[in-house]
Amino acid sequence: MKLDFSAVESYARQYAGKVCDDFFNRSAIINGQQILKLSNVAQVNTFVLGDLYERWIQDAVHFRSPFFDFENEEVTAALKTLMNTVSHHIAVKREHFEPVLAGAVAQTIVLLLDPSKYFDDFVRETASVSIAKERLVNLAKYTKINNGIAKQLVERVGNDTQAYTSDVIHWLNQIAEHVQFENPDKYLEIFNTTVPCNKNQFYEGKGIGNKQSKSFFDTDIDFAKEEDIPLPTVSYVQAKIEKEGIPESPRDSYYGSSLNASFQNELPTVNDLVSKEIIGSGKPELAFNRPVKSIADAVSLNQKFLFIGKLFEGDINAYNKALEELDRCTTFMDAKNIMNKSLAPKYNWIMAAEEANDFLEMVSRRFQ
Repeated sequence: MKLDFSAVESYARQYAGKVCDDFFNRSAIINGQQILKLSNVAQVNTFVLGDLYERWIQDAVHFRSPFFDFENEEVTAALKTLMNTVSHHIAVKREHFEPVLAGAVAQTIVLLLDPSKYFDDFVRETASVSIAKERLVNLAKYTKINNGIAKQLVERVGNDTQAYTSDVIHWLNQIAEHVQFENPDKYLEIFNTTVPCNKNQFYEGKGIGNKQSKSFFDTDIDFAKEEDIPLPTVSYVQAKIEKEGIPESPRDSYYGSSLNASFQNELPTVNDLVSKEIIGSGKPELAFNRPVKSIADAVSLNQKFLFIGKLFEGDINAYNKALEELDRCTTFMDAKNIMNKSLAPKYNWIMAAEEANDFLEMVSRRFQ
């Protein structure tokens, strides 16, 4: 059975809203320790924490400047101390936190009901010929359900600092043949105590109404009691864009073994648009050139949130309508013309050229 991602996202928003109502009626902000115990499903809490970790690393990268020596040992040590201190003072308001929580809930449901897709999406989002070992280590750290799969990937990398993406895909296929995924029912029962749900509602055609010197992020977390243990979605992205402008998207290079390692790679630059087009002139190369039946099949859950927020002004209906229109195209050139002549000017994609080209990559697989 195929997951109904609209149903998953709808439930995730309901769950996040209910949990945030209960918490933020008592407090204006939430801190790190409160996040770890917010949801009665521990995996949700760790996914939130993982999201904040990526943002924390991204903010650290923003300190880099071409006018100063950030590789200087004293500067590196001072900056690391600063960032680690900041990490102990997490303070998030509801308007920023609720979308993060909803995204974590949706991610957890996918991990429970379609773990193969969850791990496949992780590899696909890398969009590179290799994956850093540190990224796999973080996968194992923040993925507690079916954790053995991530741990086996780390073990197979061994002492190397990275692995070829094709090798990781091969390992995943091998592991999936011999692993028994955790039973999702016990977790869904826990979700059900907060907001009623049943497994069938998440499948297409099954649901009702379908259609300090140490960083805080390095803290050991007790996951012994699944019912006791939780740190963005479309509404969050839209609110953030309205308040702060277009955010930067996390890149693989941010997962270095230290902040200094992260500084060795600058943020990717946005190239000038080819011939005044928002979308690149050629069909891009992908880490995995697997053809898909629909564009939606090529887009992971995290990518979907990113595209909706940056390319469609947080409007999920506009995103879905665009995918339907592009899916009806008979050639890749027809789809590209729609993006260049209609979608790009309408949503000002020139401000998010990098994401627009990522979106083009997804669209291109529909016509392979």
